[in-house]
Formats: sequence, C-alpha cells, structure tokens
Amino acid sequence: MRITIFGANGPTGRLLTGQALAAGHRVTAVTRQPHSFPLHHDRLDTVGADVLAPVAVDAVVAEQDAVLSTLGVPAGKEPISTYSRGVATIVTAMTRHQVRRLAVVSSSGVDPHSYSEGGLLSNRVLLPYVTRVLGKSLYDNPALLHWLRREARAKS
Repeated sequence: MRITIFGANGPTGRLLTGQALAAGHRVTAVTRQPHSFPLHHDRLDTVGADVLAPVAVDAVVAEQDAVLSTLGVPAGKEPISTYSRGVATIVTAMTRHQVRRLAVVSSSGVDPHSYSEGGLLSNRVLLPYVTRVLGKSLYDNPALLHWLRREARAKS
C-alpha cells in the first residue's frame, strides 16, 4: 500500500512511519523540516511541505492508497486552525485524486462527548484544565467544534 503521512516528524508520526515501513508499505513522510527527519528506508520518500499549501498537499496525495495525519502544533496564545484547515486541504486533495482512506490522530480534548471514562479527577479537573487553560489555543477551534457537534448529533 502507498501511504502519505502528514506530521511525520513528530513522535507519533515517526512511530507510525516506522510501523508502516515494517509492515511493508511504501511511505511518503510529509514534514515541514525534512532535513531533520531521522528515518531512512528504500520504501520511504521524505517530502518537505506545509499541510496548509494546497499545491504541495495535492502533490503528495496523488497516487496514494491512504493518508494518515498525525499533525501536531505547539500550544500558544494565538488561535490555532492548523488541524481543521490542514485536514480540509488533505480531504480536498484526496477527493480530487479519489483516495478513500484517511486516518487522523487527534486528542481526547476534541472528543464530542462531554466526559470520557477517565474518572472524576480526569473528567472534572484534568481534562477541563488542559482543554480550557493549558491548551486553549489548541482546542479552541470553532470550525472543528462545529463539525464534531454535528457528527455527535448525527450518531445519536
């Protein structure tokens, strides 16, 4: 299988890239810093691209069987829209090239359910603190939240 992995240079992306190669897949690792990507293999192509650049995304999605996203953005004070805009760019390219498989690694902080099975401390203290204080800019994404709420309503 031919797989493109966005966010390949992060910890999850590197792990996923290694696992895909070990399973015998042909992998295109997409990162904004290809010079620092630590993995090398004869079935691995490392490409420098920004997930918000439609032309670059289109090029790495073409002729693939699946796309995986492990995008990560450091927390900051400014609003972050990389996840929603990046995945929208990926999906547009996938639609154009008729790629039908997409897996996105996200976070429990964007789970549309109010509370997970993490217990009282996790549900009422830790998760709200992480999503509303520490990672506010990571999780405060109106477009993504709107989509998640719509999906949650559709499932219920």
